Amino acid sequence: MKTTTLIDLKNPASEMAQEEILKQVAFLSSGISNPRFSFGGAVLEFDAPPEQADSLVGPAGDLAARVQRGLRNLQRKVLYRSPNADRPEFRHQGEIRGVRQLGPGQVALEGLPLRLFRYFDRVFEDFGRTWDANPVQTPTLIPSRTLAKCDYFRSFPNNVTFACHMLEEPDRVTDFRARHEHRDDLDHQSLEDMATPEACLSPAVCYHIYSMNQGLVIPAKGLTFGASGKCFRYESSGMSGLRRLWDFTMREIVFLGSREGVLRDRERSIGMMSRFLEDHRLAGEIRTASDPFFVAPDAVAKTYFQLSSETKYEISLMLPDEARLAVGSHNYHTDFFGRAFDSEVENAGPMHSACVAFGLERWVYAFLMQHGDDPSSWPEPVRSAPEMQR
Repeated sequence: MKTTTLIDLKNPASEMAQEEILKQVAFLSSGISNPRFSFGGAVLEFDAPPEQADSLVGPAGDLAARVQRGLRNLQRKVLYRSPNADRPEFRHQGEIRGVRQLGPGQVALEGLPLRLFRYFDRVFEDFGRTWDANPVQTPTLIPSRTLAKCDYFRSFPNNVTFACHMLEEPDRVTDFRARHEHRDDLDHQSLEDMATPEACLSPAVCYHIYSMNQGLVIPAKGLTFGASGKCFRYESSGMSGLRRLWDFTMREIVFLGSREGVLRDRERSIGMMSRFLEDHRLAGEIRTASDPFFVAPDAVAKTYFQLSSETKYEISLMLPDEARLAVGSHNYHTDFFGRAFDSEVENAGPMHSACVAFGLERWVYAFLMQHGDDPSSWPEPVRSAPEMQR
């Protein structure tokens, strides 16, 4: 049983502030669910156990005020708005058949959603062929030292999923086995049996690419990689169906080279995505994101400075009830990863990088919400795709 908590904000939160607040408020307590705004962003609401509700009002209000202060001078920049965004249609109703919820933020796909997943995976791999991208399949695990180099433990520690294994001690293993002989889950002592994590479940595909090029000199013309793999970001009660998963699939195009080179490639990818949205009759925008791709949040001002630098543009597709879903992004990292991994460009100093990232399950969800589950009414590129032929 939960109760609804309402927090009146001193000033209504902007769209960007609402988006960021809703992402962060779930981490105040595992008991928080269904965070939302009402009255034009003037009231923050969420559901919580009655015994926790009063104690969460202060922290939630402080969080909202902190985010609003950080974003107060920033305006959303829209690079592209698709023709369908002016009159979006949403044809899907009810549950999505073929999506099986197996655990928190964990789904299995079959049938039509799986065919759509394979379609988007193929066409986004084809994006990389424009640059003759070197294909890479990345591992699920990523060394914890690599994430540390990426500053992830300071930037997004709440999102990390740690990969643990038992200590190599026979007596401890025997005790663990005995304690769990008749249990259906892990007991409260289990973490004491685990070694300090040497690896984590990778939160982004491109981190592997920077690690692969550690200490190398990148050719002056740059390098491009087409990478795919499983990714993991824990989002507490914010996880919801295909919209926000703990375990999801990313396909990325990663550009390494000079500042001018990677920005030129990113600009080209934005133009290609604009045409893709038109061809697929999708209602959405390419716009500055409310969350930076990488930052070390020593202060709110430093975190949101990244936004004013336009380092991340999100591909934002429209959903029913005026909701949005970021299904991908075009990111510029400056020379952050070049310095972190001691990578240089031939005769040009530290390596700069950019990447285009696609969250495949999110594309499936947004496409089905807009076009429904009747393939006969879908845009021609999807309807005639080999994945749709039985």
